[in-house]
Amino acid sequence: MLTDGAARLVALFGLLDWPDVLDVLAQDGPTELISRVRAIEAADPSCMKWARNKRSDDATAVYAA
Repeated sequence: MLTDGAARLVALFGLLDWPDVLDVLAQDGPTELISRVRAIEAADPSCMKWARNKRSDDATAVYAA
């Protein structure tokens, strides 16, 4: 389960697809997924590359195998 902030890698940035997200969650866990979101957000602080209404959003991920 992901909040929209954690889903940004797919839904907003288009850098992963849903199978990729599941792979990251299974192999590295929710912390890694959110770290990747935060790294992309930090790389675009002016929100110009990826247009969005705020620099970052709340991000929560829960994975149960």
